[in-house]
Amino acid sequence: MANKTIVMSKLRRLLQLYSQGKSKLFISKYLELSRNTVDKYILQYRLLDLPIEEVDKLTDTDLDKLFFIQVKEDLTPRQKVLYTFFPYMEKELRRPA
Repeated sequence: MANKTIVMSKLRRLLQLYSQGKSKLFISKYLELSRNTVDKYILQYRLLDLPIEEVDKLTDTDLDKLFFIQVKEDLTPRQKVLYTFFPYMEKELRRPA
């Protein structure tokens, strides 16, 4: 379940509660999210420096683009070589014994 994005309606509610001055712990329990998830989205919101009124005007797609962080990790040469074997190994593992 790590790094799953939350539903945009929950994100909107999270930001509204935060802008109303609710604590992170309250938001976490109220929306049934982990405290780390709440912290992550609040940090992103604060970095964006957008008023809550502007966030409310955004469509779900735009909101998703603002808050979805995709970490692109470069693969080492060894990992690239290893990944080339995966299709073959998957095929072999699917074969009946």
